[in-house]
Amino acid sequence: MYFDALTLTAVVEELRATVLSGRIQRVVLVGPLAIGLEVYAHSQRHYLFASADPQAARIHLVNQRLTRGVDGEPPFLLLLRKYVLGGRIVNIEQPPYERVVLFSITKAAESRKRSVNTDEITIDDLDDDETDQVEEWLHCDLIIEPQDRRSNIILVDDNNLILDAIKRVTPRMSSRVILPRRAYELPPAPPKRDPLRATAADIEAALGHGDPVKALVAAYRGISPQTAREVLMRACGAVPKSGQGLPAYTIAARLREIVAEPPAPHLASDENGPIAYAPYRPLHLPGAAPVTSMSAALDAFYATRQPPSGRDQRRADLAAQLQNSREHLARQREQIAAELARVNELDRLRWEGEMIFAFLHQIPRGATELIVEGERIALDPGRSPIEQAQERFKAYEKAKSARSILPERLAETETRLAGIDQLLALLAVADDTTQIDLIAAEAEEAGYLRPSTGRRRLQRARPLQIRSSEGLPIYVGRTARQNEEVTFRLARPTDLWLHARNIHGAHVIIRADNPPERTIAEAAALAAYYSQARHDAAVEVDICRRRAVRKIPGGPVGLVSYHPERTVRARPQLCGEVVQKW
Repeated sequence: MYFDALTLTAVVEELRATVLSGRIQRVVLVGPLAIGLEVYAHSQRHYLFASADPQAARIHLVNQRLTRGVDGEPPFLLLLRKYVLGGRIVNIEQPPYERVVLFSITKAAESRKRSVNTDEITIDDLDDDETDQVEEWLHCDLIIEPQDRRSNIILVDDNNLILDAIKRVTPRMSSRVILPRRAYELPPAPPKRDPLRATAADIEAALGHGDPVKALVAAYRGISPQTAREVLMRACGAVPKSGQGLPAYTIAARLREIVAEPPAPHLASDENGPIAYAPYRPLHLPGAAPVTSMSAALDAFYATRQPPSGRDQRRADLAAQLQNSREHLARQREQIAAELARVNELDRLRWEGEMIFAFLHQIPRGATELIVEGERIALDPGRSPIEQAQERFKAYEKAKSARSILPERLAETETRLAGIDQLLALLAVADDTTQIDLIAAEAEEAGYLRPSTGRRRLQRARPLQIRSSEGLPIYVGRTARQNEEVTFRLARPTDLWLHARNIHGAHVIIRADNPPERTIAEAAALAAYYSQARHDAAVEVDICRRRAVRKIPGGPVGLVSYHPERTVRARPQLCGEVVQKW
């Protein structure tokens, strides 16, 4: 499958409509040859993925937050922090028919703040009305070249000097050297014709007697084999094997048409899933259907071809461990409940012993039963009634001590189950490996998992801080300890506290007196998004003052009770602008 120039043109149009003029809030190395940017533009977050993998080079928007896929801090990441993080995308450019896209980025040099977390880098944004006070600006170009085996991601400074690249290219590797401090040059344009100027004479000369698909690819810029097949399908009604006798005039017209027409993203699928994508309606591909955007088509196509990310694999492994611990606790609860039920039944033993003594002189020798008030008491005819009564009293006294302990053990087990359910819910909505590692550390601390010997020491993470569209601070806890910090350390008694109703999820507070309804709606959407019901169309969210929230005595970290409250319905989504991630 070819990520060709026409596909890139469609993606660039989408990027200009979504992330142009946006601020880059987050930078992450998704893999050894891939980066991810979180861009806040037009009051929305957008997630941009770019890969220089020779087998899957591409650039497009994705609908999920991207997370780290490499350890450490490579030099390329350090430079992205300095020049890209916190900057605004002021221009997006694609040279005609080239698989190259240039992002021009400008940022205030003094706005840079380094995060202590190596998983991702975030920045406190500079308000628009503060830009006049900036004395120094950094300018750079982030250049994405999705060109199969020659793919690269390159950072270039304002003097057109290469700062670094995700793949360094030495003189021994290629005549086009990509190394720091070298001048950047665009890939050399191939000696091909402009497809918008295609004529019947040129087509006839190019086709000859060979393969017409290869002939069109070799003759015209920006034309991939898939596009060439589509041109021939539209012109000839089929994809011919030979170029002899083909309608050159019609082929030229269809070639100009497919290059000039507005993007119409399509995704072709079969019973096994997506098989191809195109920025036009591909008549030569069966099962092609329109999609909302070129990025959506690319995301769907490559999602079925990429191995699980490190984040997803880590999440799955941790979830399996927690689920095993939960099943063990559930079995304990069932055993305690069954034992407690048996203990409660032993009240009858005392009554039976008392009745045997009460009617001792009326029980004949060898009796097999005693009937009292319609209730039958079974007797052993081979033993004396006194022995049988004393046996019942001994069993009852033994059960009394167990009955005083079992309810406490049952309550403790149920509390631990609630705690592990909370961790599983927070794990399901964890966006990155750092959150997952924090949840794992909390699970070990709570005794749900055995301590790991090789786990790196994690710095204490602060809750997510978001600025609402009206400029008010919202705090979101995404682990059990962050939930406790949000509710009982950051929140004031009069602040509004939000939580998805009757399900596990994040504690959310609005640090403001009487916040407007729009901010409350955004906070409710965040509470719904960071809950077990993230994928539901709408979620009920409870709202109350922080003073109404209480810790559960003896309960796990992060579990609370609250009353009184009101309930609203919210659609799970990310809202506002990230101020501080960790």
